[in-house]
Amino acid sequence: MTFFRKIYRTFLLVGWILFIWLVLFIVRMGDRWSGQRRLAKASQLWGKGISFIFGIKIKINNYNDNFTSGLVVSNHTGYVDIFVQAGVWPTRFAAKDAIRTWPFIGWFVACGRPVWIDRTSRIKSKIAAQEIRDSMLNDISLIAYPEGTSTNGKDGMLTFKSTPFEAVIEGDNWIQPAVIRYGDTPDGKAIAWYEDMTLLPHLWRILGYKKIDVEINILKAFKPEGRNRKELAKFAQGVMEEEYKKMFASGPIQI
Repeated sequence: MTFFRKIYRTFLLVGWILFIWLVLFIVRMGDRWSGQRRLAKASQLWGKGISFIFGIKIKINNYNDNFTSGLVVSNHTGYVDIFVQAGVWPTRFAAKDAIRTWPFIGWFVACGRPVWIDRTSRIKSKIAAQEIRDSMLNDISLIAYPEGTSTNGKDGMLTFKSTPFEAVIEGDNWIQPAVIRYGDTPDGKAIAWYEDMTLLPHLWRILGYKKIDVEINILKAFKPEGRNRKELAKFAQGVMEEEYKKMFASGPIQI
């Protein structure tokens, strides 16, 4: 049964990707920023569709009371986060430059015109920060993963990089923290994709799960209020780590 589920979902995935590729190609036409706003909404559609194909069940605990647009920051456990969170927020992703070379996923993410983050180059980092600022000035929210890489999602967060927070200071934009975690799988293996895991075998494995439980806690949004980027990174990590511990202490995800 698991094998046939993988095959069935693979065909659905290919068909959905081809359809969404056509949608993204059409909506990105025209004025740059109006096209980017349409892309953000279309990206929400493809996120919901891929989550459905993978059997992803999402539980959202929404603590938010004031976020309309700005920068969403989240912990990061791998490429599944992208599918899940794209379906929650109509946003533009700030993705690390290495994703460009990933089979299938890199090509697909590129269709949404993300802001590519290359931390090996100070010049490219400044260009990326300006692109993030310009996006928010044009009412386009972004999602960034300040850990800079993915983790197993169970042993705490890595120290946040401050670069993503630089862009919100000038425009005094909202920062929306969110914490994500995944439920246990039948075989005990991680949904997280991290360290030296090989992409395609991991993708093939999770295609076989009947369902994948995900919980997202959306915390209270905040503004810079005079803090510099390092202070913002430290503050965001503090509130997110506190929530992270509460989520795991609460037991299994109930959906």
